[in-house]
This record gives sequence, structure tokens and C-alpha cells, in this order.
Amino acid sequence: MSVQSSSINEELGQVKYIFSDKTGTLTCNVMEFKNFSTTTRSYEADDRPGSRTQLVIRNKNHPENKNINDVLLHLALCHAIILDPRTKKYNSSSPDELALVEGAKSQGYEFLNKDPQNIISIKTPFNTLRYELLNVLEFTSTRKRMSVIIKDLQNGEIWLFTKGADSVIEKLLKGG
Repeated sequence: MSVQSSSINEELGQVKYIFSDKTGTLTCNVMEFKNFSTTTRSYEADDRPGSRTQLVIRNKNHPENKNINDVLLHLALCHAIILDPRTKKYNSSSPDELALVEGAKSQGYEFLNKDPQNIISIKTPFNTLRYELLNVLEFTSTRKRMSVIIKDLQNGEIWLFTKGADSVIEKLLKGG
């Protein structure tokens, strides 16, 4: 068993029932990053050189390059992942958050670290970028989303990245 959250240790002693499926095995809550979409297209999460996705990512002149860059930077920046300095593995209390950050990494947008001054380093196919994490609005069951406010240290722009339940995000996009 692998503990994904330190707060769960306190709750383990309170477990009375464990549910399993009909075969008797516990269900694994494993998420896998397979596809992602920009404003205009859907892409297969394909890290093979020469794939359509990688050709667009690596061609700065392609009309979709900026859109893909924005989506993958969003995934690499908007999370509460902790990088274990010894093993260089990501740790998260959320398997879907882990899948998104690992998915961005598989496409060439790797979360490298967050230092004590809240400076985040992201390795892209072209260079390593640095961002200052200004604030985190944690995921809650009421908000059904998490947000981060980021300052781009390359140009000084400040961005708000949000991810969450599609029903909540769709209402926000529609202004509702």
C-alpha cells in the first residue's frame, strides 16, 4: 500500500469496512493521460518522435503550437504535487492530478521543482522556464476546482489557472 496523503494515517484506525469488487480485489484508482484538447483540436498524448502531437509541439511556427503550449503549461503549473528529491517521483493525494502532471511531462512539459521561495521550474522541449507561485486556491468539495495564480518570470505577466469538475468550469466559461 502506498499512502498518498499524510492526513490519511490518522483516519486509517477508523476504517470499519473495505469494499471490494466481485473478484475480491480492491479497485485501483489509477488514472492514465491519453488525450487532451486545445481550443480547436483534440490530441493523442503521444510522445513518439514524428507523431502528429509531437510535430505540433516542436514546431513553434505551427498555428496550434501556442494552444498546445498553453494547455501543457497549465497542467505542469496548476497542481499541488510534491516532488520527492530522493527518488525524483511525484507525490499527490489525487491520482487524477498525478496523471495530469505526468501526462504533461510525457509531452515534454516537466515540472522540475518548487523552491522555498515558491519559484516553479518547468522544463519544456525548448528551454527551462521559471514562474513564481503567488497563491493557491485549494480544491474543495464546495468549489469543485483548484486555482493557482502564477507570475511568469520571463515577461512579468500574471496568470490564473483553474482546473476542476467540468460542470463547474463550463459554467465559469459561460459566465454563469
